[in-house]
Amino acid sequence: MKNIALFGSPRAGKSTLAKMITKKYPHYRILAGDTIRIRHAFQQLLPHPYHSRDDHGSSGDFPSFLAELFTHQLAKNQGRVNYIIDTCDITPEQAQKLFRRDDTILLFLGTPHLTAQSHLQEIRKFETSRDWTHLRSDKHLLNHCAQWLNRDQAYAKTCQTLGIWYVDTSFNREQVLKETFDQIEQLNLNREYEPTL
Repeated sequence: MKNIALFGSPRAGKSTLAKMITKKYPHYRILAGDTIRIRHAFQQLLPHPYHSRDDHGSSGDFPSFLAELFTHQLAKNQGRVNYIIDTCDITPEQAQKLFRRDDTILLFLGTPHLTAQSHLQEIRKFETSRDWTHLRSDKHLLNHCAQWLNRDQAYAKTCQTLGIWYVDTSFNREQVLKETFDQIEQLNLNREYEPTL
């Protein structure tokens, strides 16, 4: 089985897809971006043995920290478990540089065809009391959604250029996630299978 790196916008379905996978395949572990970002903040004060800075301090940024943590966990567990990364804090260029590996399925989810208002409605529809969005006003989130709409549209084009699998969950989210889950299963069962980009 391959590891899975899920990147993209909030409420595009990353966590839902990750949970679908772990429900059927319990040997997967989720590395959630929100939790790891807290660990990264502590890392800046209390270095861990797997976090090594080069002379330029490049690993001090979150994407590099996440990549180091991912690599460390893979080496530590030696194939006994697989990992799913779930975060919105990585660009396609960073994903290409830091996470493209033979043992990892690289995937972006986004909603490039939603308006900012409809994205806000999707956030409210799927959020829980534990989500950071739950504590934000509609006005604050609407601005956030407008920014993510621009990013989603840019990410969709960049992913196509870089050959990164991009899944548009703007419409029929549950069905699209089910189809994506099926494609991930095929990738894990048959290395010759290629996802629809």
